[in-house]
Amino acid sequence: MKNSYNKICTGIYSFLGTLIACMMCIFAVFTMGIRVAQVTGNSMYPGLENGDSVLISGVFYKPAYGDIVAIGRSTGENTSFIKRIIGLPGDEINIDFESHIVTVNGYVVPETYKVNAALSEKGDLTYPVTVPEGCVFVLGDNRDDSLDSRFSKIGFIKLEEIAGKALFRVFPPGKTAIY
Repeated sequence: MKNSYNKICTGIYSFLGTLIACMMCIFAVFTMGIRVAQVTGNSMYPGLENGDSVLISGVFYKPAYGDIVAIGRSTGENTSFIKRIIGLPGDEINIDFESHIVTVNGYVVPETYKVNAALSEKGDLTYPVTVPEGCVFVLGDNRDDSLDSRFSKIGFIKLEEIAGKALFRVFPPGKTAIY
């Protein structure tokens, strides 16, 4: 009787220890490296839609062309938003609104991802513009329904405002994607 009681107690302690260790690992990953960000609005349509959730990570992140990033900034309306990096520090960005072509340093941006709508929403910047040091230039994939770097209200994004790069779409189920 005493032997079976000891086995049960040992099993319970082992299970609880494993459970606590797993919960601590999950807590550490989500508070220090990986977070969930929710897409609000249609600015990244068709790749990401309103209500989608993506895992983001800012650990050891270095911005690169084409990355989808979550930006944490207080704009008065939103505290965070998700956009695509088009230009890095020192790049010259030019947008030809007649032909709907974006160039970086004289080269057409190779947009292998889906972009929705023609680029006719000009914003209030005068082109070409040079991305300041410590900043990036971002656009939404749904160019005619995106508040992004074309507008002085958003402008250039400081590197420290980037919360992280989108890694994986986790919601809705069945529409997962790796970025």
